[in-house]
Amino acid sequence: MRYFSEIYHESTQYIPHGSGDPVIMHWEKQAYADKRYEGCNRYPLTAAFMPLLAPISADYLNPVCVYAVVHGGDVPDGVYYVDREESKLVKLGGADARKSILASFPEQDFITEAQTIFIYTGLLERAVWRFREAAYRQVQMDVGSACANTILLAKSRGQKVFALGGFVDDSIAVALKLGATEMPMAAIAVFPEKSMVAFNSVDDGVGELAYSNHAEMSAYVGEAESNFEISRYPSRFMLQNHLENIDDLNLCMKVRRLNVQALPGDEFPLTPSKFTNEYYLRELWYLRTDKKVAAPFVHGTLDLDDFSSLLRWLELAQLNAFGAGLIKIWVVVFDVMFVYAGVYRYIPVRKSIYMQSGSANPKKFNKCFAVPEQVQNSMFAVVLTSNLNESCQVLGNRGYRYMNLNAGVLAESLYVSARLLNKTAREEHFFYHDELKKLLDIPETESIISTVLIGKSPAR
Repeated sequence: MRYFSEIYHESTQYIPHGSGDPVIMHWEKQAYADKRYEGCNRYPLTAAFMPLLAPISADYLNPVCVYAVVHGGDVPDGVYYVDREESKLVKLGGADARKSILASFPEQDFITEAQTIFIYTGLLERAVWRFREAAYRQVQMDVGSACANTILLAKSRGQKVFALGGFVDDSIAVALKLGATEMPMAAIAVFPEKSMVAFNSVDDGVGELAYSNHAEMSAYVGEAESNFEISRYPSRFMLQNHLENIDDLNLCMKVRRLNVQALPGDEFPLTPSKFTNEYYLRELWYLRTDKKVAAPFVHGTLDLDDFSSLLRWLELAQLNAFGAGLIKIWVVVFDVMFVYAGVYRYIPVRKSIYMQSGSANPKKFNKCFAVPEQVQNSMFAVVLTSNLNESCQVLGNRGYRYMNLNAGVLAESLYVSARLLNKTAREEHFFYHDELKKLLDIPETESIISTVLIGKSPAR
């Protein structure tokens, strides 16, 4: 059977000469969120709470809000809104509010010991005007990008960090007093370096724990029922959010899955990373927010060590941080030293890429994007896919959220790594899904979640 997540994803795909979405959004009726929090106590925002860099895919729309649940820190215990514009921590509640939020998570013995829990929400009103129905999944990827920043920043300090995707959504929304257009998406738990806690790390972050809400799906919303159900919501993605939500943690099943098998096709082992992990994490502190320019890349050939480093460093931000190894990483090579042009699959555990197709025509590839001129001269591309039907069977409709969060984590990791190597990684939102999938010979069962291009930008 088909899940509504598949139907929603298809409705967001960019189609050349399309006639538009037949479902009319009624978003203008939604009340916007007020983030002024007048009358609340404010504390200086220290570096410990500052995201390292702007997320790669946010297009400067700032659709991600961050809250912090603090215990034993530099500020009194409680719940805070992270006001990045004013560089302030705004206190929203004390011990009772903190207790209410912690009760929304599983593994209480683990979660109550966290020094800081960052909760990431998506403010849809800031993105829906640009992405329409696709705003929801785009904001989920933005949240994943913000989480990658926190993960890398915490690791650079030697702290232990864990991604949390399973929680009771409505309980957190009520505790934080979120409006109708703001939705909790993900959380990150941070522990001190010497903490003995261990939660969900397996094989250096290759396979992680996820909570499936499949057992909560009392009613299947498929193609026949979707039109009726959508009429009750102002947009498709509001129904998608409803189906993703967890209501009862006792009905959720823990899922852990590892993908370590080799693939058919010629194997190309990656060379060692150009710099050590310690050097990588230290250099992050010297990066500053960069202005992303959607301009054609400059023609050039990528060094093999740089290419290998960009892929190997994906593990530093925790591969599959929010899922169970269901994201597949395709690498389309155009101009990399000593690597044949073609389409490859990357298997992180084996540190190798496997050729799946020997054809990688740059001109045809460029035409699969809404603005072909912007993607010219890319050295290689990373295409993230998932079998959405399989993901939903394993993880329920919440699996769709995990896929987008993971895609955001990987995209941000590529962006940061590329900057350390004086290259540019840029996610391209608007591509022709079916045309790109056919060109790369991606199996019919797979859906493209995200595409990231890597190249050299013109000097500015």
